[in-house]
Amino acid sequence: MDKSDQITMRDHNQRLVLQALFNAKETSRAQIAVDLNLHKSTISSIYRDLDKLEFIEDLGEGVTTETGGRKAKMIRFNRKYGYVMSFDMGRHHLRMALVRLSGEVIFQSSDSVKDMSVLEVLELMNQHVKDNKHKKHGTKEGLMGIAVGIHGVVDNNRVVYSPFFDYSQVDVAQQLEKVSDVKVTLENEANSAAVYIRDYHDYLSTDQYDSLVALNIHYGIGAGIIIQGQLYRGMQGRAGEVGRSIVNMTNNEPVRVEDLYSEDAMFERLATLTGQKVANRDAFVTFANQKSAVVTKLLDDWVMGVAQVAYNIIQTAAPQVLFIHSRFIAEMPELLGRVIVAYQQMNPTSESEILFANRSVYEATLLGGAAGVTRKILDLDDVDLKFKH
Repeated sequence: MDKSDQITMRDHNQRLVLQALFNAKETSRAQIAVDLNLHKSTISSIYRDLDKLEFIEDLGEGVTTETGGRKAKMIRFNRKYGYVMSFDMGRHHLRMALVRLSGEVIFQSSDSVKDMSVLEVLELMNQHVKDNKHKKHGTKEGLMGIAVGIHGVVDNNRVVYSPFFDYSQVDVAQQLEKVSDVKVTLENEANSAAVYIRDYHDYLSTDQYDSLVALNIHYGIGAGIIIQGQLYRGMQGRAGEVGRSIVNMTNNEPVRVEDLYSEDAMFERLATLTGQKVANRDAFVTFANQKSAVVTKLLDDWVMGVAQVAYNIIQTAAPQVLFIHSRFIAEMPELLGRVIVAYQQMNPTSESEILFANRSVYEATLLGGAAGVTRKILDLDDVDLKFKH
């Protein structure tokens, strides 16, 4: 084996060891050697290198073996190595979280950005960066990267399209990098939600899904797609724009899915039907709780429309599971069962599941973005990692 091959093999083995440390609640050098089928001397050499970098947390001695052998020193990935900052640039709120590389949230906040321009929102983000960039927050390295969830199409770290903000004259990543001095990564918010489900395993099943779709139904509608464990973005990052699917033509103008079933569309439809202003989700839920015939019929249509969207996605992508992220369902939980029943009537033999990860409705984009940036920092972009809440 020539020197270049030896270096390549060494790097490969080091990534395997780092992965094992990251995923373990606790382990030992001997256990890693067994799990990875690597010689103990190889593990010891890699251990020394990773320990010098302070990637390893010493947990103390384990239990004595049955034969009375020496207790092993228990170790894991250093959960206080560093942290990333993650933003979700929503239409009405800018959400921010500081997240350790291992996945635990240090701090979260939410700011109203209603009626703000993209430049005003960016200035608010810059202020969050300035407030934290010199703080370690109990970690060794402090801030190591920034994730930004975009409600629109992202390609090559730039926003190609968004229905909510005009990004044409601003480079979000470049501006934040100037202020932070760390790498900034932009990602579609539904893609980040799918990464969150994959990496945080936010579902009750003990199964490991490596083929899934996250259907985000908020002010717009989009889908994040994981195929064989990897995020699928499609050409120019345009995969998953299901909200722009055409369902009808009216006066030669297309009627799209999100024109009917997004939160904004439902607010407008209810306002038209009742003649009363429906300002936000709370107002909509208040109407829904009154159980008037108008709202009941409108929600019946929403249930059927979402079931149809789910059916079409499953027919196209054939995932093991489709997760619906919807604040409507979070606040009106009975809607999920109705969507599932409607879907099963359309496709009674389907083996794809439909689930709702309630915990992640408000966190999925933030934590999925943080996980994606962490993978880049650790050079573990394409391996199975288990992040912790």
